[in-house]
Amino acid sequence: MILVKLGGSVITDKSKLRTFRRPACERLARELKVASADLMLVHGAGSFGHIEAKKHSLHKGLRSESQLAHVASVQRDVRELNLKVLEALIDGGIRAVSIPPAAATTFRAAEVNTFDRSMFQKVSDIGLTPVTFGDVVPDESMGFSICSGDLMMAELAKAFRPKTVVFCADVDGVFDRDPKRGRGAKLLPVLDRAGLRSLRRTSAKSADVTGSMHGKLERMLAIAEHCEKCMIVNGNVPGRLERAVSGKEVVSTVVSPG
Repeated sequence: MILVKLGGSVITDKSKLRTFRRPACERLARELKVASADLMLVHGAGSFGHIEAKKHSLHKGLRSESQLAHVASVQRDVRELNLKVLEALIDGGIRAVSIPPAAATTFRAAEVNTFDRSMFQKVSDIGLTPVTFGDVVPDESMGFSICSGDLMMAELAKAFRPKTVVFCADVDGVFDRDPKRGRGAKLLPVLDRAGLRSLRRTSAKSADVTGSMHGKLERMLAIAEHCEKCMIVNGNVPGRLERAVSGKEVVSTVVSPG
């Protein structure tokens, strides 16, 4: 099985509220069609979730009744994105069905409390492709919290131990410095825990309520313990995702637990 995350920075314009990049998502769907094994997919919320969630501090949980209207609108927007992604995947030949995070998962203190793999298993067993996503979810201690796509990637990796995990991002992989903030950044072909400790920390340019890049890489290192290969590829470059899911060599960073 191959587990793939379609990053919010690839399928949306994260700087513009509710802006879907349909041509990019349609191309990625065509590239996924050639996968060498069964797929499970996760997509980020991008500008359909992060901008409003950050503005109203939804990642901090229930603090005032005024937040509730924004919880409802973010959930609506994320489901709108999910439908758009499903449409692009189905049009591209992927038999995709949606499984919202809260349908299989409970949360406490913004972390997973319980995870039921059975729904994903049943959908996959009959030849369909499960698709889940980042969302606002009920939380037993916070009222509500943000479930990131990366959090769902971690749970699916632990539950199914896929052969390959692919994070489809808007960069070629991990660099020794931020490639968007200057020249001379070098792509790291492999990143382990020692390499992560040596990286410079930078803040995100666009709204993101699911943690810093350093935190995302920490989660990827944990995910790498449950699969044969975990990698980051650039979804904005045609053919990169196709090569990754076909088992071919591709420009990327392989994340290794070391």
